[in-house]
Amino acid sequence: MSTQTHPQVGQHLARTRWGTHESGAAFDRKKTPYLTERAQEFIAQQAKCVIAGLTPHNELDGVLMLGQPGFVQVLDESTCLLHLENQDRASGILQRLHHALSTGQIAWLGLFFMCHPTRERLCVQGTVETLSSGSSSPSIAVRLHVREAFFHCSKYIRTRVAGLTVPGLPSSQQSESRQDLLEGSQRALSEEHCRFLNQQVLCFLCTMNQEGRCAVNHRGGAPGFLTPFLPSKATPGGVILLPDYAGNGAFEAIGNILETKQAALVVPNYAAQVALSISGAACVVEPKDVHVAVTQRCIGAERIIALAVQRVEVQSGDWSATLDYECARAASIWTNTHAASTCVLK
Repeated sequence: MSTQTHPQVGQHLARTRWGTHESGAAFDRKKTPYLTERAQEFIAQQAKCVIAGLTPHNELDGVLMLGQPGFVQVLDESTCLLHLENQDRASGILQRLHHALSTGQIAWLGLFFMCHPTRERLCVQGTVETLSSGSSSPSIAVRLHVREAFFHCSKYIRTRVAGLTVPGLPSSQQSESRQDLLEGSQRALSEEHCRFLNQQVLCFLCTMNQEGRCAVNHRGGAPGFLTPFLPSKATPGGVILLPDYAGNGAFEAIGNILETKQAALVVPNYAAQVALSISGAACVVEPKDVHVAVTQRCIGAERIIALAVQRVEVQSGDWSATLDYECARAASIWTNTHAASTCVLK
């Protein structure tokens, strides 16, 4: 069963501008206001997700959460429970949720789950009903009422990611990479931040619409697909350019940016067990309106998202247990897929 949804203002503007009303509407019909059985089974297998929400200062934030399968628990088709064991990095989002619940406001969260070996990506958007602390541990449980859920198209996804599904860098290089980032400025891009961004192959784009509904989308490419610029007089926090290619025509992220002019990027390096969360003011520009040197790094892009950096947060820790699970799962999936293919060929 699918439920017809209507595009938001920003989505309507984007679909009109780029002529995708038909394909966008087709994608909307795949969305459901609940978790299907397939979505419930998919979430049960996940050991990581990206969450998007607001901070107490109404700034959009994105956080990479890692755990073990079941740390996001599906209670029923309309309810999820997020068990956040180490919530330090998400403290701003949690503070905002506490305030919203205590004052009777609606608080949205966006969740994004991804399995690289199978190329499946699931988006869940919902409102927070309750927050509760564990009696014998520092964990916090976030009870989420699902308002919308949908799988994205599985094409164009990088399946072999260093440190996540295949071996990464030696531990000495991992520590060095982490330390360089921790010493950088947290209100503007540093040379270390730019060097890090130039080396990455994927990121998660967090946006929200004018109602406060938060969403997370995946973006990826070859190293260098993100184009960072150091701070200048015109842009004191620096700028990051993110190419946007032809897709399903839904324009959720682009539409949200047109509405609120905010965005956040979560850029992980799983091998180094570190991620940058970078937020600020965002806009959408045409490739013809940027310098030719930039367009050469964004070949084929139909649009470019420009993020004027206002805040940089570093997330790091011991992610070994989660990554060990992910690597073992990837090896199992690929082995089973190869065995199935061999059987068919015989």
